[in-house]
Amino acid sequence: MRRAALLLPIALAAACAGAPAPQHGPVAPLPPAPRPAGAQPALAAAQPATAPEGLSSVLRIADPRRSWGHFTQFVASTPAGALLLGAGPMGPGLLLEQALGPALADVVDLDKSIDVAWFGITDADSRVVFSLSVVEQEVPRLHDLFVLKEQRGMLRVERARDADPDEEVPPLVCAFEPGERRGNARLLCAQDAKELDAAAPYLVEVVGREPIEADARIEVMEWAIREIMKSEGDTDGDDDRAEALGRELGDGFMRDLESMSMDFRWGHAEIDVGFSMRFASRRSPLTLALAPAVAPDAAPPPAFLRLPGDTAIAFYTQGASRAELTPLREAVFQTLRDDMVDDGYDAAALDRFMQRLDTLALTGGPIVMGAGGERAAAERALAAYKGGKGGARSQQAARRALNSWILVALEEPAEAWIPGVKELFLLGEEMDKLRASAKAAGGAGTPGGASTPGGAPEGRASEDENKELTTPVIVRAPAALPAGTLHIELRSKPLTKDAPPAHTTHLYVVPAGQRTWFGIGEDDAAVVARLRAAADTGRDERTLGAAPGLEALRQPGTLAGGLFSLAGFALLAARGDTPEAIEKAAKELADVAALPARGEIAIPLAVSSEVLGSGAARVTARARLPIAAIHDVIALGAR
Repeated sequence: MRRAALLLPIALAAACAGAPAPQHGPVAPLPPAPRPAGAQPALAAAQPATAPEGLSSVLRIADPRRSWGHFTQFVASTPAGALLLGAGPMGPGLLLEQALGPALADVVDLDKSIDVAWFGITDADSRVVFSLSVVEQEVPRLHDLFVLKEQRGMLRVERARDADPDEEVPPLVCAFEPGERRGNARLLCAQDAKELDAAAPYLVEVVGREPIEADARIEVMEWAIREIMKSEGDTDGDDDRAEALGRELGDGFMRDLESMSMDFRWGHAEIDVGFSMRFASRRSPLTLALAPAVAPDAAPPPAFLRLPGDTAIAFYTQGASRAELTPLREAVFQTLRDDMVDDGYDAAALDRFMQRLDTLALTGGPIVMGAGGERAAAERALAAYKGGKGGARSQQAARRALNSWILVALEEPAEAWIPGVKELFLLGEEMDKLRASAKAAGGAGTPGGASTPGGAPEGRASEDENKELTTPVIVRAPAALPAGTLHIELRSKPLTKDAPPAHTTHLYVVPAGQRTWFGIGEDDAAVVARLRAAADTGRDERTLGAAPGLEALRQPGTLAGGLFSLAGFALLAARGDTPEAIEKAAKELADVAALPARGEIAIPLAVSSEVLGSGAARVTARARLPIAAIHDVIALGAR
């Protein structure tokens, strides 16, 4: 019984993205469907039904038959999908028949919506209740087709009238709700009568009456989200201040969160996927920061279109206002200060450091980020890599090739940032010296011989200590960058055997009119080249703004947007600090290279934020997945 009952949700999950509901032609008039004698008005209630206890999520599919057609069209064109679909006859009609029996499956209208209510959040307590559309022409014949018993305003299905007495009873308990209007009849099924009676009013009166704006939509209730996050985030209770703050911010965010949903819309050559979070309020610092008010005419920051054309992952956000960020900034800065005091830093010097940081970080406004790397060079270096003894040179070459560059832009003049960054580095050096002097004199320090931030470890090394010593040095900027550019070298050397080899990371702060660019990476030439392309207005052809297909990212009123690809994520996640890391990177990049489109299809992302009445808010992220990207995802998942 359990297996048959689960066939239907499997089918629905496979078809959980549908095409827009078809526009049918006029239907021949039918007489109003008579309510069977003795049946009471369906689910009459003075107040709208409330969500039943334990309801964790609701799935809605506007047109299951067309959804299945689109699903098979996308999937069948891939080797993995062809193998899946070639395993045997499949389809919503066949799976309905196996789950409900042929008689009930014949009266279900797969051209109209299907609603599925899930109860529980684990496999052990998961239950489902289905609400399926009934073919309009079959409604007057229900008593002719089935033995029905009126119960709680519904018509409980005892059996099909032509069923063999020895035939197995259908695995699900089902009942018809004839509906108040023609064409609204529903067939509701569950694993037992109690679940059916509890969920039917809500599915019919509330869910069934809501319009389906997307082709498919699944909504997860806030209590279920909280339970899932709680089970994933359980700790041993021995948190430091940063972990405690993170948990506190997350708990506040979850208290504000009302629900989460995902929807799907089919296009001719892509699927549009949306992810939405609705907040009952914006009381928590994290909600204020992530769900700010956005002006309807807000345009993407100009710096976003100035990112280099070979950017693998690009992102921008309008950012929250300084007032909206104040609670988060105060909480983060206070925790940072308290942690550093505990680590033995001088309180007076630390106060000066925090005051300067307060003028630069989390002050509100737009920010643009982009990152990339040399994929071809990385693949060549990994192919030439030789592990074991004698492979030191090829290991160094692979590590260099896997290094990425990162660019950040702020729509603020560099006159504040360049002296501010310099001062922060100088104050940091002063604090390290004061801390070292205090420890040498027997003052407070890091317990247990832990290493200082950026300093050498004291006592025996442990896994929690720094593996390398990094020293910042201000050096001359190359002439290729604008006058006034700040160049800082972060020179690192290993302190333990398993530490990365000695290396230098380059940090640039570049003035560009009323904008400031930051660049960071180990490959100095690569970072400088990208900064030149971004900051020089005469190099437009080398920027993201010259690339086609960015129309979705130019829409006004968006909070954030960007581009990403599977290859971009794989390249930026690859590391070469150890032989094990290089071998892992080689495998992951090889897997991506073997995909049909090599993971190179750019996927646009747009995020909107609305502050609603009564302090509520909603944030929605939408990504457009081209067919080629979907094929890559399917192929990668099949490995």
